[in-house]
Amino acid sequence: PAGTTTLAELRASGPVPSREPFRVRFWGIGNESWGCGGNLTPEEYAMEFRRFTAAVPSYGVDLKFIASGANSDDLNWTRGFFARTREKGEWMFDRIYGWGLHHYSWNVSGGRTTDWRAGKGDAIKFDEEQYYELLREADRIESLIDRHWAVMGEYDRRHRVKLVVDEWGTWYRSGTEIDPTHLLGQQSTMRDALVAALTLDTFNRHADKVVMANIAQLVNCLQSLFLTREDRFLLTPTYHVFEMFMPHMGAQAVRTVFAAPSLTYRRNGQPARFWGLSGSASLRDKLLTLTVVNPHLAESRATEIAVRGARIARAQARVLVADDVHAHNTFENPRAVEPRDEAVEVGANGVLVYDFRPASVTRLQLSLT
Repeated sequence: PAGTTTLAELRASGPVPSREPFRVRFWGIGNESWGCGGNLTPEEYAMEFRRFTAAVPSYGVDLKFIASGANSDDLNWTRGFFARTREKGEWMFDRIYGWGLHHYSWNVSGGRTTDWRAGKGDAIKFDEEQYYELLREADRIESLIDRHWAVMGEYDRRHRVKLVVDEWGTWYRSGTEIDPTHLLGQQSTMRDALVAALTLDTFNRHADKVVMANIAQLVNCLQSLFLTREDRFLLTPTYHVFEMFMPHMGAQAVRTVFAAPSLTYRRNGQPARFWGLSGSASLRDKLLTLTVVNPHLAESRATEIAVRGARIARAQARVLVADDVHAHNTFENPRAVEPRDEAVEVGANGVLVYDFRPASVTRLQLSLT
């Protein structure tokens, strides 16, 4: 509180002065402690987490501590932390709001490289194999959520600790940043929009497990929502996906079942498959929001949409699609990729058939009776 400590006085006189507390609720305890954040073992980090959260005054704020979780599929990090934490008693899990999870997507022709410093593909120049392989890598987030959740449940049987996917997105080699000063800057194409959409849909489908998710870099870094230089500014395709998904916020996630032919492509010269349609849905009052990704580069999907226990009275679509999946926004053409609204006709019997465009993200808002 104001006037109580030297740090409170510093806050009141700082570059952005605030006499009153900011009342920050969410606190990450370390970051990537398995690597650049300390090179700790999970057992060492469990001890550090306990030490730094043992006696933090809350000043009337419901503090939420988020532990530095695993890098992608490192289940041993999750298992080691939860096993060591449980040694102090299961009550310790009441002190942990979230367990972090980081997963970035990159690839080279023919698959993924595990070295983050080399071998990444280009943000703009990619072929069909690289396109589908990047989507495949991003889609791994679903199995990562399920696998880490299962390990967490071995020790925290009541699942008091939820997942916080606090870093995710695409990561390409340098060369497409709009200014050399932009560390890890890169362009954002329709391919990135599909990655964002399939990832957000995954989080929505796992709303019982994922309590928070963050795309960590917002401006001029990795899969940004905004690109800027001096007085110029643009919205990326990824931004438009976030805007399209806003009706999901605060709504009730509902179960979705997709039945569509899988697509095929060549991976390392061999046939490979990827799902044909996927998405998620949520309900607020009588308005159902359905978001859908069609990853196929060339084929649309005419799809019948049925809502169990209700009838579709009206529908509206918002579609993000481009003639070329490499399309992206520039300062010279900042609206090359942006969504458009479309009217949707519902059949007299309440049946809705919709044609999902190739390589598209679609939001359908369905008024139910």
